[in-house]
Amino acid sequence: MRDLPTRDAFLATVRAALTGPAPRPALRTLLDEMVQALSGWPRPWLEHAGDELLLASSPEMTVYHITLTPRIHYPPHDHRMAAMIALYQGSETSFSYRRNGAGLTLLQRHDHAAPGIAELPADAIHSVVNMGTARSAAIHVYFGDLIAAKRSIWDRELRQERPFDNDFYFEQARAVEDEA
Repeated sequence: MRDLPTRDAFLATVRAALTGPAPRPALRTLLDEMVQALSGWPRPWLEHAGDELLLASSPEMTVYHITLTPRIHYPPHDHRMAAMIALYQGSETSFSYRRNGAGLTLLQRHDHAAPGIAELPADAIHSVVNMGTARSAAIHVYFGDLIAAKRSIWDRELRQERPFDNDFYFEQARAVEDEA
């Protein structure tokens, strides 16, 4: 990928990959090419205020451009669909959990550095934090309509599951220093 695609051209290519005969390998190849092309850029591919920019949402896919604020830990949540995260700047740490009654138990820490692709299975429950000093930048592609999906989120103490709510997601985010 020599020239960076426009937003619309990229989304058309993602749609084509997801509706083709082998969606996962096609999307993986596309995202691998994209992170390699973007990893040398001095700024994010798309500029936006806040951490999240919704690029597309349809029954087949949801695509976000996400630039995580440094040292903010976002609460555990699920997606209930597979996802690929194309990290092209910085690093992110994801913590995976398993259900334990209404609460969660921490399973594992996963450190990801750009350029790279992280794949999440449909049953993943995770939280995420950018442990760096600068914003990370990634393209998140979900294999379905994340906006319409019935999802869950947990409080920061990992005790209470509730329906996913974006306002609650940001309310529960906390500075890493507050975790002790």
